[in-house]
Amino acid sequence: SSGINAEYGENTIAAIACHKSGLHKISRERIWLEMQKIIVGNHAEEILLKMKSLDLFPLINLTDDFHIENLSSQHNIALLSEIKPVTLLSYGFTAVERFTKLRKDWKMSMDEEYIGQFVIKHRLSHDVKYFQDLLVDTPKHCRHKFHMGFKELCLSRGGDESLFQTISQWTVPEYPLRGDQVIKHVGLPKGPLVHKFITLGRNKWKNSHFSLSGEELLGYLLEEYNKMNKVK
Repeated sequence: SSGINAEYGENTIAAIACHKSGLHKISRERIWLEMQKIIVGNHAEEILLKMKSLDLFPLINLTDDFHIENLSSQHNIALLSEIKPVTLLSYGFTAVERFTKLRKDWKMSMDEEYIGQFVIKHRLSHDVKYFQDLLVDTPKHCRHKFHMGFKELCLSRGGDESLFQTISQWTVPEYPLRGDQVIKHVGLPKGPLVHKFITLGRNKWKNSHFSLSGEELLGYLLEEYNKMNKVK
């Protein structure tokens, strides 16, 4: 665009086009360092479009199906002063696998990988219950990671204050049953049924908005097991 050409100068643009093969020699860490500045900068869309038109993407491990328009539309509403560049970058991808490959190519950190994957997987949901279920299913030792990814997702939406506060301040309830209790009470034989019934119980509990007691859940599971045996 004329804005970018004016800022960087026709000569600079021409020089980049002429010497672009040299990008192969630049370390991937340095590429990522420079891309971070571009992604959260004021002219992200213009610069990325210019880079694409100069065929620079293949030289820095970006594929042609990188969605500049998705990144750009999120860029317009995100809290740029607080957000991590990887969060915005992830909007350029529809598939987690593509992002993960670039993460390896650009030698991003494991935290950056987690954030990118989290945003790609969960960015379409705005529902409190969806994120509560997700948090309940996240092992305790990984919940700090969940909150890191969730915060970045909210920042990409301009803060999403209501959702952010609700989830951040929520006390995660404890599932009231252990696996051995289910096996003993229901009389489950060893094998795949154990996993099936433990999952059934957790889902019933989540669907009750975490209100059912252990006793109520055991009653429900026993009923389901009896029903299943009658069908046989």
